[in-house]
Amino acid sequence: MNLSRTSSLEGGNRMRSMRCVVLVVVVVGICVFTLGSDVVRGQSSAQTKSLLNINAQGVGAHGYDPVAFFTQGKAIKGGPQWQSTFGGATYYFQSSADREEFERAPVKYAPQYGGYCAMAMTMGKLEDVDPTYFVVHDYELLLQRNEKAHVMFSKDVKGNHRKADENWSKLQQVAGK
Repeated sequence: MNLSRTSSLEGGNRMRSMRCVVLVVVVVGICVFTLGSDVVRGQSSAQTKSLLNINAQGVGAHGYDPVAFFTQGKAIKGGPQWQSTFGGATYYFQSSADREEFERAPVKYAPQYGGYCAMAMTMGKLEDVDPTYFVVHDYELLLQRNEKAHVMFSKDVKGNHRKADENWSKLQQVAGK
């Protein structure tokens, strides 16, 4: 009798062990799925965003005049009365003279990296910008996300610009542009 009772207890223990194994497998599976989808989201976040940083109305550089960064060395808001479209973005200008200058050489004045943060681009990421933080380097407008990004980028402008260019090229290739 004792023998059959022991056998019965062992059977119960086996069932509990099997339930534990199944539970562990399910929990691990959920963790792997959740972690895996976060990794996929993290890797593709730059790929799923448009390569052009514009608002809902299609305005780039948050409405700042791209020519003013070069001619006045500061960020100046433009207005919709003076606008021009280039590369899928509409840019606002503070004057008709700035708009005309932009239209003569839009590639020169349009922000690099689709108007995304240059420092983030050094890490292969697309981040929005605050155009009051910027660098004009090698005749290119490099907008930054915030003061921290601006300071970090400024520590090695040449090296960071090169790294951002490399990552931008890779993103464009992935996007088929």
